[in-house]
Amino acid sequence: MAEENYWYLLFVDDNAENCELADKYLNEQVVSEPGEKLRVTTEVDFDKALDRLESGHFDFVVLDVRLGPHEEEREEEEGIKVLESIKARCFIPVIFYTGLPQKVRHLETPLIQVLENTEGLPKVVSIVKEILSTRIPLVNRALLRHVKEVQRDYMWDFVARNWEKFGDTPDRTSLAYLLARRLAKSLDGPGIQQLAEELGDTTGVWCGEDNVHPMMYYIIPSISAEPTTGDIFSKTIDDQIEYTVLLTPSCDIDKGKAEWMLFARCSLLSEQPEYVELAQNPGDQKAKGKIKSLLNDNREGKQPERFKFLPGVIDLPDMVVDFQQLMAITLDEFNSLKEQGKLERIASLDSPYAEALIARFTRYFGRLGVPDLNIGLMADRLKKQIGNV
Repeated sequence: MAEENYWYLLFVDDNAENCELADKYLNEQVVSEPGEKLRVTTEVDFDKALDRLESGHFDFVVLDVRLGPHEEEREEEEGIKVLESIKARCFIPVIFYTGLPQKVRHLETPLIQVLENTEGLPKVVSIVKEILSTRIPLVNRALLRHVKEVQRDYMWDFVARNWEKFGDTPDRTSLAYLLARRLAKSLDGPGIQQLAEELGDTTGVWCGEDNVHPMMYYIIPSISAEPTTGDIFSKTIDDQIEYTVLLTPSCDIDKGKAEWMLFARCSLLSEQPEYVELAQNPGDQKAKGKIKSLLNDNREGKQPERFKFLPGVIDLPDMVVDFQQLMAITLDEFNSLKEQGKLERIASLDSPYAEALIARFTRYFGRLGVPDLNIGLMADRLKKQIGNV
């Protein structure tokens, strides 16, 4: 059977007999409709099991709470310590197969399952199937395989062939930037399309060089520890979620110069009159034209620079930023709202979209109105000039 038709499971138990039983029962068990099977590796030593997780590839780990070297820990902390030891090495769904399920029941999630060992190995197979049904192991496998292939080709085709050009440079920072940015760029374009196909994309939607997928606008979740320009926040007021985007310059925040945090309100696209009109008249071409103008940041009948459309992705809705609806709060109030969970950073606009947002905001508030030119006078002048030619 091809390697990709197996899911790899590490079974850890300090009782060699239990490991032998697990190996005999779990190996070759079918765990998916396409006929994918389990391939089991057993280990009696917890530290060696951690080494295996770090150096090899496994899709699941099954183990007892008491296997970790934490005899001095309180009982309720043992499961946490074991899980932290695993998380520090890799991402992998965990199945606690234990006689003490109460120690780790509070840790249970779709990817951290707790099973009392009296339920037996057939229940382990059932739980593996449940975890596979989340598709997260499939996503993890596809992402790892894709990055590995890109890294392999990148190292052979670019780094190895060009090493003489920059391998001896003493500026290792430049070299690090070169390698990291070149590798990151190789994941764009066709690489994204390939990864989407590996993840099971059925939409067939692909954006080329002239346009981008909405997801290209965002980094979710935000990477930086400190808030940055273009961060999108949500807050709940009377069970209603409101969205804002941060306009304060990142450099002011980083250098401690921002005493106030400036936000622009983001209204839902579904609340806009253009959307309502189209919803009421789906076949109306004029209504379609209005909504298209709004999405293209050229809103009809309004000051175009005042608004910026932000496309929705995942659970982030389609929104329209309004630079007339501004809100400023002190830095202390901002930090307090975050600590209370009343203000949550849910995404960051990626470059160059954050910069484009600020440029638009600057143009809107930096515009200078002047009296209109007398077009009639100009028309008469041009008419006389043309008549004399």
